[in-house]
Amino acid sequence: MRIVTAKGAKIPALGFGTFELHRSDVFEAVTIPLDVDFRHIDTAQIYGKGSEVGAAIAASGVPREEIFLTTKVWPDNFGPGELRPSVVASLERLRTDYVDLLLLMHWPGERRIAA
Repeated sequence: MRIVTAKGAKIPALGFGTFELHRSDVFEAVTIPLDVDFRHIDTAQIYGKGSEVGAAIAASGVPREEIFLTTKVWPDNFGPGELRPSVVASLERLRTDYVDLLLLMHWPGERRIAA
């Protein structure tokens, strides 16, 4: 697998996205790519599949530190007092204590946060 480096991070160039997967397909759809050496999994809060992605990663047998895990924060969770709890909830669903890439703006929205 080709690796891209950015700011010291080693990122597998090809990632497996979980956006349009049905919940019932997530487990198999994540464990199979991990079984054939994909090491970048991409998900997001809005996909609503964090628990399934986390279960698949846990069951894959691939050590967590070998997987580059990306997730994204939905704009509704940018408000004061909302960001941290939303990220903690994502980590719990993903069954991990860290993600390798946390994109804070998943989608531009109408909601604005006062500076």
